[in-house]
Amino acid sequence: MRHLDTESLGMLIAIVDSGGFTAAAERVGRTQSAVSARIAQLEESLGVRLLERSRRGVALTESGERLVAHARRLLAYESEALSDLKGGTPEGSVRLGMPDDYVDAYFTPAIARFAAAYPRIEISIRCDLSKALEPEVERGHIDLALITRDLARPTGELLKREKLIWLAARGHRPERNDPLPLALCPTGCRARPHIAAALDTVGRAWRVACTATSQAGINAAVETGLCVTAMPECAAPPEWRRLGHADGLPPLPDIEVGLVMAPAASAAARRLAETLRAALSDGPAAVEAA
Repeated sequence: MRHLDTESLGMLIAIVDSGGFTAAAERVGRTQSAVSARIAQLEESLGVRLLERSRRGVALTESGERLVAHARRLLAYESEALSDLKGGTPEGSVRLGMPDDYVDAYFTPAIARFAAAYPRIEISIRCDLSKALEPEVERGHIDLALITRDLARPTGELLKREKLIWLAARGHRPERNDPLPLALCPTGCRARPHIAAALDTVGRAWRVACTATSQAGINAAVETGLCVTAMPECAAPPEWRRLGHADGLPPLPDIEVGLVMAPAASAAARRLAETLRAALSDGPAAVEAA
């Protein structure tokens, strides 16, 4: 096989992204049997199995994962080339990852200007811990990600340094409790070790009172008045109390917000990256106004 059929590659990606042949057929406007036949033909031409079929659905084989990573780049280049020749507005799709506490602070001000400039580019967002997002970019499963950089092993492009601050709900004094009750993201969150280390350094006893995988979960726990938390200043609700030395809490180190992007990122992904850089360089005033 000397050439890859981009239509078949598009069908393969549709199966992966939609979770099965039926949904993929609706997405590409073909019958399920037609999609199944094209994938079978692609597998036969390549001499490898791309999908494992079972009662639970379909899953990519190792060869399938490798081909999908290539396919996404090929289709992105094809879309970019067609758009350039037509002289029109760039189009396509971008898969963006970020911790969910960055959505309101950084993505919200960026999306308005991006949508106005590139109305034909679709964005899908995956919220997860930075530690989980970095390998997804490397594998080509997402196109770019805003992350909290690992200070011991920083990767990606540094966009901004952000203060990490102590917070509690107004009208409550959980910081007076001993040990200090904390609401934190799960193990793997890059801010969590710095929070623990700061408390241990000053000998302040602490315990995890609530673990939540989402910002909404952390906020709900703090709003009860039972917990203290620490989060980037950009994500802090303005009505919450800022805590510090007078409350018996140590200073916290700044965190670094970074951008990681797939090596063969599409034109759409590169334009979104440019917009995110601009949004983060606008400073706190722009974030607060969003």
